Amino acid sequence: MTIPSFPPVFVDGDCRHLRGRVGSWSKDMALAPSLQYGTAVDGYLGCADSSFLPTAQEPYRSPTTNRWDETLWATCPVDIVTQGELCTQMDRLGLNQILFVGDHTTMTQAISLASILGQNADISLDTTAVPNFAKTITCAGTSIGSFELSYVRNDRLEETTGAAPSPGSPNCGPNTQQYCYPWTEDFSSYSGKQLLIVNTGYHWLNDWEGYIGNFQNFVGKIDEIAAANAVRANDVIMFRTSIPGHKECGLHDGPYLHYQEYCPRIVNGEFWHWWGELPPYNDYAIRIINEWNLLNTVKSGPNIELLDPWYMTVLRPDGHLSGSDAGPSCTLSTEECMLYSLPGPVDWWNHLLVSQLKDTATHRENESPMVAWR
Repeated sequence: MTIPSFPPVFVDGDCRHLRGRVGSWSKDMALAPSLQYGTAVDGYLGCADSSFLPTAQEPYRSPTTNRWDETLWATCPVDIVTQGELCTQMDRLGLNQILFVGDHTTMTQAISLASILGQNADISLDTTAVPNFAKTITCAGTSIGSFELSYVRNDRLEETTGAAPSPGSPNCGPNTQQYCYPWTEDFSSYSGKQLLIVNTGYHWLNDWEGYIGNFQNFVGKIDEIAAANAVRANDVIMFRTSIPGHKECGLHDGPYLHYQEYCPRIVNGEFWHWWGELPPYNDYAIRIINEWNLLNTVKSGPNIELLDPWYMTVLRPDGHLSGSDAGPSCTLSTEECMLYSLPGPVDWWNHLLVSQLKDTATHRENESPMVAWR
């Protein structure tokens, strides 16, 4: 069989349209040491890791011993994040900050990246503490010298007109049960170029009208901010797709071998937090991103890149907070089969992120067009 070229004209940097879309997970005990953190994450996200007792037969938690393999586009691998490689790509793009904005899943990704870079100390998961944090990452031998890694919790990517939230006092969403810490002012006034990574979807449940209006407002806000501050037109913005949880995650101790194993286990409805709405939410966001990226002559804001770990992650029913590897000391009062323990599958969102960032730098250097293929 002859594999067609895709996209039709394949140029250097186009791997970001292909990577993570067709592949499988393989056990790799030789790679596993490089997939561990130097220090366990505090709190419930790191409970499985800190309580794990290694043995000669099982030196690492099982969810941290798998490697993603591209089965169709082998020349587009997902490379493992290193501080040096991330610094190199930040330097190529002249970026001085990585800003994560989103809900708990985005916080998990931000803490994952901080942990990979050895900067997870003093990040509190205590519900009585403000979840936002900032870390400085040193980049020796680069023109940027360092960059800031920051996270702001905002469950709906929106600003509220009332009081800001505080621990235990949410301020947005239906019945005011969600947290929307302000972020647009700090983002818009930042003096340097930055990488903004956002996500929304989980907290919209089955409110399609609300999600559509919210995502359109977000894109409009990006354009409005760039019109007021020309520096923002040179930022890199990535939208991460939303990944549903896995039914009965505690019964799984490894990845699914293929998508057909996942399909019969897809669930939806109020009991399952409307996980089944997330794929069409993602598809809508991708359509709006594509339309936005084509408006080159009439918009002020930058193009929006797609960070799409969806397929990779739906194949990972293992490693959740209520997964079989968590152990009795990490039992939660309510089964948690959407959020993951760290380290684990979420680390691969960041491995994918840096691989995509490298391609984005190549595209900007070559002035090539951007399309959010899926």
